[in-house]
Parts: sequence; C-alpha cells; structure tokens
Amino acid sequence: LPQLSMRYVDRAELQYISTVNGFLSDNPVLCALLERQRNLALDAKSKDGGGPNGSLKARANRLGLKGDGEDGEEAKGNDDDDDMDGIAYDMIMGNFTRLTLFISEEEKLDAEDVLNNLQQERILNLTSNNSNAVLNANVKEGESTDTAKLDANAVNPSPNNNIEEFDANELSQVLQKQMRDLEAETCRRLIAWEDEKYYSASGNAPHPNPERRDTMEADGLANLFSTLDSLDRQLESMEEWLSDKAAAIKPLTDECRDAEEINRQMEQQQYSYELLSEELARLLYGLEVPNDIEDVLRNPKAQLTYHRDGRIDLQNSEAGVEKIYRAGKTLKVSFDKVQEEGGVHLRAIVQRVEGLLDLSNRFCEGVAQIVTGVMKRTVGEVGDKDGKDGNDGAKNPHAAAAQSLRNLQRQFQSSLLAFIKLIEVLALLKPSILPSVREKYAGLVAEGILSKKRLKTYFMLLPGKSSVVIEKYTIDLNDYPSATLRSAPTVGPNQQLKPVQAKDVEIALSELLPVIAREAYFTAALFGLSAKHLSGREKKRNFESAKRSVDFSSQYFKYYIARICGIASESDAEGKKVHADPMLSLIASILLNEAMDNYIDRQKKGGDHSLSLAYVRATILDLRKKVDKQWVSWIEEQIKWIETNPGVPLTGKRAGVFTSFARFPAYLDHVMICCKKGRPMNHVPNLSKIKVVTYYLQKLAAALFNSLHKCSERDSTDQQYAANVMRMENSYFFTQTIKQRGSELSELFQKQITAASSICKQSTDAYLGFMIKREFKALHTLFASISRIRREVGDADVPIHVPRSTFEKTLSKECNREILKEKIGSIYYRMEKHLSEAGGLLPVAWKALVKVLYEWFGRWQKVSSQCYKLTLEPSASDVVRIAKQAAGISAKKISDEKRKASSATSPL
Repeated sequence: LPQLSMRYVDRAELQYISTVNGFLSDNPVLCALLERQRNLALDAKSKDGGGPNGSLKARANRLGLKGDGEDGEEAKGNDDDDDMDGIAYDMIMGNFTRLTLFISEEEKLDAEDVLNNLQQERILNLTSNNSNAVLNANVKEGESTDTAKLDANAVNPSPNNNIEEFDANELSQVLQKQMRDLEAETCRRLIAWEDEKYYSASGNAPHPNPERRDTMEADGLANLFSTLDSLDRQLESMEEWLSDKAAAIKPLTDECRDAEEINRQMEQQQYSYELLSEELARLLYGLEVPNDIEDVLRNPKAQLTYHRDGRIDLQNSEAGVEKIYRAGKTLKVSFDKVQEEGGVHLRAIVQRVEGLLDLSNRFCEGVAQIVTGVMKRTVGEVGDKDGKDGNDGAKNPHAAAAQSLRNLQRQFQSSLLAFIKLIEVLALLKPSILPSVREKYAGLVAEGILSKKRLKTYFMLLPGKSSVVIEKYTIDLNDYPSATLRSAPTVGPNQQLKPVQAKDVEIALSELLPVIAREAYFTAALFGLSAKHLSGREKKRNFESAKRSVDFSSQYFKYYIARICGIASESDAEGKKVHADPMLSLIASILLNEAMDNYIDRQKKGGDHSLSLAYVRATILDLRKKVDKQWVSWIEEQIKWIETNPGVPLTGKRAGVFTSFARFPAYLDHVMICCKKGRPMNHVPNLSKIKVVTYYLQKLAAALFNSLHKCSERDSTDQQYAANVMRMENSYFFTQTIKQRGSELSELFQKQITAASSICKQSTDAYLGFMIKREFKALHTLFASISRIRREVGDADVPIHVPRSTFEKTLSKECNREILKEKIGSIYYRMEKHLSEAGGLLPVAWKALVKVLYEWFGRWQKVSSQCYKLTLEPSASDVVRIAKQAAGISAKKISDEKRKASSATSPL
C-alpha cells in the first residue's frame, strides 16, 4: 500500500506511535493493567474531592519522586508528572488523533521550545566533540590540559562557524529520541506503581538492594527497547517493500482505473440509449399510419363509385366519402400528436413528419380534385333537369321563373351536402387549398345556378320590363312646373311627372335577396367560415373571404339590379349602357332601406345564419352607396342652380315667388308619386327615418332660404319695402306649400317651416308698419310726439306742449272719414301692386294690416280721451269697417278687370 499522506502530522511520529500501540494491544494483560490503574486514579480523584493532584501526589511521595526545589516547585512538578502520565497513557493506548496532537497549551509551548532549542543543542554537541578531540590530541603530544583547552577555544572561536542547519531527518531523530526517553520514564513509573501496589497488598518490604532492582529494571527496559527497535526496523522494511510493489503495480492499477471509468461511461451510455429508445418509441407511436388508411390517403379517388363513362356516381359514393373522411381524421390525429408531444428537432421524427406531409399534400390535392369534379357534375345534372322541366324560358310567368331559380339552387346545394366532409378534411389538413376550391365553387355557381342567362331571363320577366325598356325619369328642378297656393298638390302622374318603375326594384329585392342570403349561408357552412369560437379578427377575415366568394357568385345579380336601380354603367362596361337616373336612384334607396329591415340579426344567433344576414346587409349598403351617390350629385347640381337666383330682379320690386321656391313643391310631388307607385292607396313613405334622404332634402330647402337671404340683403334691393316683401312672400309660400302636402313632408321639413314662419312674421310686421306710417304720416308724427311728452311730463301737461287747437286741427285735416277711406284704399291698392298673385299673401297681409290699424287707432283714441278729453272720430271699429269695404271694392274691381281681359282675348 502507498504511504499515508496526511496534513499537519509527521509521518515518522505517526508510524512510531502505531508500532507501539500495536505492540501493546497484543498483550491483553498489560492493557487490562493500564486500564485498571487509570480507573483507580479516577476513583481516587472523585473520593478525595481534591482532584487528581491529591492521589497522584500521595503516590509520588510513596515512590520518593521529589524534586530539589521548594514546596511550591514540588507541587508544580507533581502536577506536571500527573499530566505526563495522562499523556503517556493516551499515547500507549493510541488515543491520539489529528485534532488532539497537543492536549494542552503547555504541551504546545513545550513543542515550540524543543524546535527552537534544537539548533542550539546541536551546536553545543558539535562544540563539545571538537573540544574533546583537540584535548585528546594535545594530551598525547604531552601538552598540558590547560593548553589544550585554550587550543580548543582557539579552534572554535564562534559556535556558528562552519555549522549547517539541521534538516527534517535530524528533527525526526531528535523527536524519536525524546519519545523513547518519555516511554522509558513511563514504563519505569508504571513498574514502580505495580511494585508499590504489590508491596502494599502483600505487606513485604521492598527489595533490600535498590541498586540491583534498578539493574533488573534497566535490563528489562533494554530488552523492551530492543524489541521495539526490531519491530520498528521490520515495519520500515515492510513499508519499503510495499512502496516498491506499489510502484511496480501502479501502471496496472492505472489501467484498471481507466478500464473501470470506461466501463462506467459505457454503462451510462447504454442507460441513456435505452431511455432515448423508449422516448423515440413513444414519439413515433401514432405516426405510423395503418396500411389500409395509407392506401386511402395515397389514392382517395379510388374510394368513390363511378359510372361507366367515368363520371362520379353521386348517390353511391357516400361510403367512399366516409372512408376518405376517416383517413383524413387519422392523419390529422398524427399531426396533432407531433405538435403536442414535441420532438420535431429529432431526425427520425422530422423524416417521418416530412413523409406524412408529402402524403398529406398529395391526399389534399386529390380530395380537392374530387370536390371540384363533384361540383361540376352537380351543376351539370341540375342544369339538365332545369332545362327539361321548362323549355319555354321567357314565356313562363314571373312567379314561375323565380320559383325555378330557387328550386335550382336548393337542389344544387342539397347534392353537395353529401360531400361536405371532404371540405372539412381539407380545412383540417391544408387550409391553404380552400381559397382555390372556393374560387372554383364561386365560378361554377356564377356560370350555372346564378348564370347571366338565368338572371337576364328573370329580370326580363319583371312586370315593368325595366331591364329591357330603360327610360329616364329625372328632370332638373328648373324644368318642373311652378306650383301655386291655390292649386292642389299633384297626386297622379302627368306628362312631366312620370312615376319610376319602383315595383320592379321592390319585386327583385324581395325575391332575389333570399337567394343571395341562402348562397352566403351555404358558402359559410360549406367552407367553415363562421365558427363561433374564433376571435373577432378571424371572424372579420372569414367574412371578407365569404364576401369575395359570394360577390363573384352573384355578380350578374348585382349587374342587373344596378341597371333597374338607375345606376350608371361603367365607361368600359360591355353591352347596352345605362345612364344615371337620380330620381330612380332615390326611390331605389328608399326601397333598399325598407328591405334592410328584413335582414337585421335581432336574435343574435351567430354562426352561418348571422354571416349570411351580414352579407345581405353589406350588399344592400353597397347598392345604397351607389344610388345615394348619384342622387346626391344631382342635389348638388340643383343647389348650384338655386344659388344663381333665377328670375329675381336686381331691385327686388315685384319679385314675387322665386322660381326655385315655385318649382320645389313640384319636385316633392314627383318624389311622392314615385314612392307610392304600385303601393296601396294608404301607403305613406317614411322619408324622415332615412338619414341620407332627410339630410339632402333639408339641404336643398336650406339652399332656397340662403338664396332668399342673399337677394334681400344685396345693395340693389330696395330695403324700404321690397326686401320685406321678398322675405314674407317666399317664406309664406314655402310654409303653405309644404303643409298642403301632408304630415310626412311637414315632419321632414319641420325645422325649415319654423324658420320660415319666423321670417314671415318679422317681415310682415316691418312691411305693414312701413305702409301705415307712409299713408298716415301726420297722425303718426302727432301721436308719437304726444306719447313722448306723456312719458316726460304726464297727461295733464300735454296740452301745454301740444295745444288743443293744433291737435283738433290735425285731426280734422287727417282723420275724417273721407280721408281715411281714401288712404286705406290707397294702402290696399299699393299692397296689390307689391304682392304677387302667385304668392297668395294679399288676403293674409290685408287681414294683418286691418288688425294693426285697429290697434293703432284704438291706442290713439285712448291718448285723445285722456289728454284732451276728446273722442276720436271715426273710431277704431269704424276704421276696420272702412278697411273691409275698401278691400271689397278693390276685389270687385280686380275681378271686373280680369273679366274684361278674358273677354278681350277670347275668339269671336
């Protein structure tokens, strides 16, 4: 075995202690003796209560072990001896460990002194040896001893000259020597203790010759030491032999160690490979597709049933469709397992997955071809049946044509339901292939079910033939006939106000929008575009995909519905082009808004149903945007025409009702006629609920009042009366004409009617005041002055400032009955001149004037009686009678003049 290598422990000392310990342990008698002696010492210590020093001191006294010093030094020496006894016992019994090398601090200091004094002792020994050698040489030569001593001192003048420092071996020898001395002393004391115990027990005296006893003891100790030395030499030789053998077998042991490490690594590698094998087996389990399923995946077309001519047998292929569906589901489970379990970074998994992906791509392409073939076959079979059922085509009634179109769509979609599982398989394995399949489906529907030929036939069978006979129903606002207050609103069509073919639009929307909704529903269900668990963004993306597909399927429906709604054709459109018809667009917008109510998702079911309703609403909104755009463009053009103020004189005198105000009611009559065409008699269109229609009709009415304001405020207009006449006459005309056309239009233009009434009242008050002040200028000035004086000085002092004579003179001159009749008649004549007959405002304005005259003359009569105690004649009531009489005479004169004019123009 290799030698021990321990830190902080001298190897020579450790070997020596081990040798002694082994030797003593082989003698059971000696061990028992030492143990018994130690126990006796401990018992004595506990009984005396003075500690171990008492018993040890007594034994030392009995043995005669006393020093030459004083009593204190003697006690101290006894204590040291007791400690050394304990150390010797521990040394012999082998109780030393690495942590108990020094039992006490004194022992540690003792060891330091040994090491520090070791060099000094060596110097002394060498010096003494050299001195003895010199003395011996000189004595032999006959020199005296004193001279020899001197020569020795001369030879070694300094103890440090030519003396090398000690090494580790010398230190070990010194320590071993001290240990042997300590062991000898320990053995001597133990033997003395045993003798003392024997003599105490037997009562015999000690040996009479102590020198002999010491000699015997010395001989025994010498034998003991020689035995120990021989054992030590044998142990050293054994260690050398073991060291040589260890060096000899070291290469073998190193090789064995390396072999053991390699074996350990190989065992670990084997264990790791076993775990990897288990993990691979777990990951690969499920990626193995059964042979029968793999056959289906490699050739899905072979699972269907075919006719002799190679066409797919749609009725007998349901079992094959089920096999294809199960095979696709199995392949999907394998892909899901890879995604859940992981391990895609492993080469074996990657290779297997790549093989499955290649198989999946070929399988999906085959399924897509099957689906496309089934769709083509279904469209052909349904189209053949439709042709056989009705060859007369355009001769069929309209209801039969619509029913035939719905039945055709239902049969086509019912035939495809048996193959919807194939679409599900494509959605599971390869969703990227669905858009191409969806495009092919939309193309087949557009060419077959909702083809241009079928939809053209349908729209040709509409009652109004609007798709065949295209007429323009819109006329500009300046081309409408002027309306009058005395004439009733136009309720029926005439040569200028032709009703549009709104019935065709209504029928087409009611019959074809359900077909479009069903197509959107089936497209969403067939391609899985309306799953409820999807997020909002995914739902929007799927809706856009469904919308593109159904837009392509229903492209001819949108083409023909746009034609009958009056939407202008594109510049590069093929076939007969359609020009914009704003009136037809307005009526179509109203009908589209009414149709929108039938496709509101009020139940919020979600899924395919909600998606189909959303698509129909989107289709309606697209059409409404187009028709509203055309009608709004026409409205903007009419506003520009109104701003030109056609037919208004620069001075504003006798302007009458503006041309734009007179034509606007006729346009509203045309709108109402078109809305009620083909509807029940009591039908009233609710235009106020349509925001676009309401906003732009009100904007057109607001343009009328903006034009009126500009004309009344321009510099060339007479501001004394012509501006007020202009405002009150046109505002009154607008208010009355709108109210005459029913509550629907009154509600629609409620804001404009309120503003017009306010304008009319303010303008009428200003105009009537101007007329009265002009004819009764003296009276107005007189009573205005009296009213001012009354406010300043009171009623009693008024005659002081305005004498009674002056007041009576003015009344007699300006306020007699004949003069009043003349002036009131003049006012009426001037009002007839100012106000136009078309406006119809003269009776109303004259009535208001009479009321104002009554109020003014009543106020003047009160001032006359309070200030001058004078009754005004004629009274206010007499003034009213005079005014009515003047109006009657003027009306009779006007009628006579009209009669004469008519008789003059009539042929003889």
